[in-house]
Amino acid sequence: MTDEAAVEATFFRWRRLHRGSSWLLAVLALIHSALTFRLGVGWSPEAVWFLGTGLGLLLLALMNLAHVGLGPCPQPTAVAVRYVNWIFVVFGVAAVVAVPEPQAYLVLAALVGQALAGTRTLTGPA
Repeated sequence: MTDEAAVEATFFRWRRLHRGSSWLLAVLALIHSALTFRLGVGWSPEAVWFLGTGLGLLLLALMNLAHVGLGPCPQPTAVAVRYVNWIFVVFGVAAVVAVPEPQAYLVLAALVGQALAGTRTLTGPA
């Protein structure tokens, strides 16, 4: 295997992790948002925060999916998405500390996978 082929194979593994983590996060965010109306608390400040968190996670997942292509992302916004991924990892750690539930750990795993893979796939402009 040539060096170029090895680099390409490594990129595709990172790309697969990035897309998988982003899709997992999107599904979890949709479930999170949908549960807002099933909790029985009505339209309250807690419901607004719960829905907002789900929508924020969904937006992050969709931004990542929009930036992960067949090659390293050259878009200028890729760098911002890469940094936002790490900010959300910090938020995810805080969420796990506050709410140590299995679903919080699953969201944190998706956020970490997305952030790690994003360091390889979201390169930004050359």
